[in-house]
Amino acid sequence: MHFRIQATGQHLWTWVLLDETEMTVAESHRSFPSRTQASAAALAFAKLVARASCSLNGGASSGLL
Repeated sequence: MHFRIQATGQHLWTWVLLDETEMTVAESHRSFPSRTQASAAALAFAKLVARASCSLNGGASSGLL
């Protein structure tokens, strides 16, 4: 999976998380005034997902995922 930062066409930016086939997995529901801010928001989302994954499998490296 990978993030794509894209312009909305209104001088705003959003992020989209894509899978290996370029299908959308998640997307920002906010717009950001700069590409840098959209990238930072994508990174923050990725960290939240990583923390959620740890809580799902109890923090162990070999869990349900």
